[in-house]
Amino acid sequence: MILPASISIKQIALAFVTGLLVLMSLIAGFATYQTRAVTRSLEQHSQDAAHSEIAAAIQQLLSQTQDQAVNLARWDETRQQLVMPEYYSYWRDQRVYESGMLSSPLARAALYSHSGEVLAGGEPKKDLPSSLPAGPPQTRAWLTLEAGGIALYQTFTVYSDEQKQALLGHGLIRVDFMPALQQRQRFYFVDTASIALMLKPGETLAASELHSRLRFKIRQDQDQLRFQEILSHILLALFVLLMVSSLLEFLAYNHLLIRPLHRLSDDIDAMQRGRFSDSRTRSQPLRIVELENIRRSLYDYQLQLRELHGSLERQNREFHSQAHQDALTGCHNRRAYEEDWRNFRDELKTAPQDTAFLLFDCDRFKTINDTYGHAKGDRVLTIIADALVMALRANDRLYRLGGDEFATFLSHTTPAQARQIAQRCQHLLDAANFTDLGINEPVGISIGIAYCEAGRLAHIDELPKQADIAMYTAKQPGRNRIALYGRDTENAAQTLVASRETSALFQALGAPGLMEMHYQPIHALPGRNVAYYEALARIRYHGKLIMPGAFLPVVSSRRLETEFDLAILHQVDMDLSSQLLPLGNGVSINLSAQSISHPEVVSLLLELSRHNARHPLMLEITETSLITQMTEVRAYLDLLRTVNYRIAMDDFGTGYSPLRYLVDLPVDVVKFDISLVNKLGQNDRAGKVVADFVHMMNDAGYGLVAEGVETESVLNKVESLGFAHVQGYLLGRPVPLAQLAARPAATASVTTCTA
Repeated sequence: MILPASISIKQIALAFVTGLLVLMSLIAGFATYQTRAVTRSLEQHSQDAAHSEIAAAIQQLLSQTQDQAVNLARWDETRQQLVMPEYYSYWRDQRVYESGMLSSPLARAALYSHSGEVLAGGEPKKDLPSSLPAGPPQTRAWLTLEAGGIALYQTFTVYSDEQKQALLGHGLIRVDFMPALQQRQRFYFVDTASIALMLKPGETLAASELHSRLRFKIRQDQDQLRFQEILSHILLALFVLLMVSSLLEFLAYNHLLIRPLHRLSDDIDAMQRGRFSDSRTRSQPLRIVELENIRRSLYDYQLQLRELHGSLERQNREFHSQAHQDALTGCHNRRAYEEDWRNFRDELKTAPQDTAFLLFDCDRFKTINDTYGHAKGDRVLTIIADALVMALRANDRLYRLGGDEFATFLSHTTPAQARQIAQRCQHLLDAANFTDLGINEPVGISIGIAYCEAGRLAHIDELPKQADIAMYTAKQPGRNRIALYGRDTENAAQTLVASRETSALFQALGAPGLMEMHYQPIHALPGRNVAYYEALARIRYHGKLIMPGAFLPVVSSRRLETEFDLAILHQVDMDLSSQLLPLGNGVSINLSAQSISHPEVVSLLLELSRHNARHPLMLEITETSLITQMTEVRAYLDLLRTVNYRIAMDDFGTGYSPLRYLVDLPVDVVKFDISLVNKLGQNDRAGKVVADFVHMMNDAGYGLVAEGVETESVLNKVESLGFAHVQGYLLGRPVPLAQLAARPAATASVTTCTA
């Protein structure tokens, strides 16, 4: 129930009392209903008992009459009368009763010849028929309405022998039905005076149909009437008692609680208006101790509230500022962005205007942050934020959405003006000096712009997503680091939105079976036997094979490295469990360093180590991804080496600090990138430098693998330099597992894999 805006305690009390009375009325009504239900149940029980009682009496009367008929049919004197009827009148009027064959004077008997005529031994009685009804000689019973009342007739057949071969005649028993029925037993539920049989004069009714024509009334139960009367008096007295008690409770409630609450309410109203109750009023304590304590507590609280009010207002202003301000850069944070963006969209509904959304992202910030430390990375973000704030217009706000990503939205602007502001942001940042931080490489930002005209504000919610696409487009090689969302931008950012490769990748991550591993052999030198295979990921999408060059940019842009590596590990586990790989050949798995620092990936790798006995396992880590979390990655790699994993540094020669990672990480194998391997085929200074690197790595004890070997000359060169393994299209391309299993078993070298 919804209460009014203003309601007094007296109204609540009245409502409570009224509700109590209504509740009691409902209870009384329910009790009355239940009483009537009980009464109806008792009446139904009496009616059922009456039916059973009269049915039993009728059945007993019919059974007794039938038994008498059977006994008369078997009685020798009955046969004698049919043979010699001289004493038939005496037999009928006295002998039958003296013998006990008919136990009631209400029953009379008569004998008839085999043709159905009454015996001639005496005059027939007027209440007995002179002849039997036409029909087959059989025992049957019926009732008929006669002048003297309702008569029950029961016929029987008399034979001269027990085998019932010789018919002597017939017999008839007549019973006055109603007197006999009422004398059978004492009726407790049936009103005997109301028993009636629905028959027309002269109508004959078979005894089997007797129950359907019988009518009677139930005897009134005096105990039940007294019970109903007593219960009604009790309910009335209870209702009156509840009304009187409710009235008394309301009066006591009004005197003891409502009046003190009114006084307390007046004191609270005075406190709200900034006034205190006078001392005379406070000297009169309330009758209820708890209310008096509340009043005194409120009085003391108001004194403290006045002192804290000013301080609280200042703290609220400071809290609001901190909740909406980024602690590092001083610009507005994501919470402020969400509130302002929502309010701005609401304002556009009433005052449409051209709008631009700008998204800023620092180029290579992760590399800078991990290379020079977090403190200098934070300082870079501060300088970027200051430059952006200076470049924006006076009333524009800059928001830090997270990490190195900033945003702003501009009102009353055009695409040219938005681009001009973006260029001003880049110019101010280019003029900033980062050399004081020890950062000599350039620090820049990529800016994505999305624009919405005043007449198309229905698409205003799409601006952040469009600016995100434009920003990633601006980061692509060959761009000028500023991109305005449009048709060209959409095409350039195809891998960042719902393209075929994006859909295939997300489906492969969520549905097992779409990820497909191809295996490229790695041969040992000098024998050129297959030592192990490198597992390379492909995606099977709508029957077509998608290569890594199409979906790996999506993995990188969406930051799905860990999810992607988990999917690869699950697929490799299934491939190894299928036992289709040649026994003894190892398997090399590519992982990112971010995944190695993820506990779920490490747990899956530990579980995968159970295959080491059949297929020695190696992990290939791309060294350019090992910039962050060096200590944690080293700890996990040491753990994996304890379960016989070998660690390989992949793509050596393409990153920033390869020698540093060789020193700091537990690396067993170094895989020279194809760019370095190709230089070995050149007789110039670059080829000599790479050759010197090979000698140095061999002397240091690393196992070396040459990637991308495609010519015999390069193969001979790497073999002469002491490379332990070689990989490339010259010796073998990646093939699916089924095709690999179909090949003849190759000579395997387990020890070579673990070199």
